[in-house]
Amino acid sequence: MRQAWIAGLPALLLAACSQQQPDQPFESHSAKRATDWIVEEALANEPPDYGRAITAIARSGRPAATIALETGNLIVAGHREAQPERRPAETLDQGLALLERAARSRGEAADIAPQHLRLWFERGVGSGAHAAMAPQPALARCWAAVEVREKRPASCIAMRAEGQ
Repeated sequence: MRQAWIAGLPALLLAACSQQQPDQPFESHSAKRATDWIVEEALANEPPDYGRAITAIARSGRPAATIALETGNLIVAGHREAQPERRPAETLDQGLALLERAARSRGEAADIAPQHLRLWFERGVGSGAHAAMAPQPALARCWAAVEVREKRPASCIAMRAEGQ
């Protein structure tokens, strides 16, 4: 089971790839591929090295909103680990806050982050006795409304801050 979700994690985490610069397509692509490789390798370690993956994303030169989106997803996904000592050093709340920051931004990350937040709140994080966060249907509905532009991210962020 662990192998299955780790195998799919890089695709989830790196869904919001940085835009290639038209004047340097090869260099941008190479840098992105190098970062992606480091992240995949760090997550394949036993135990996964979330710190190394987060550092690689932070140093990638990607736009700040993309870094927030990818790092936030990595942190939240890492809290699916059944054993707390295997989880990232950052808290689940820090991961969610990064995703919220991405949702408040502009561009591609802002378009993607509400969907990721909806999914995390819809499904919860982890399962059974090791669940880091139970599903939160009200927040999932709020982020679904942001996805279709019926609400702004600030309303969902405030809702989570109020503990609803």
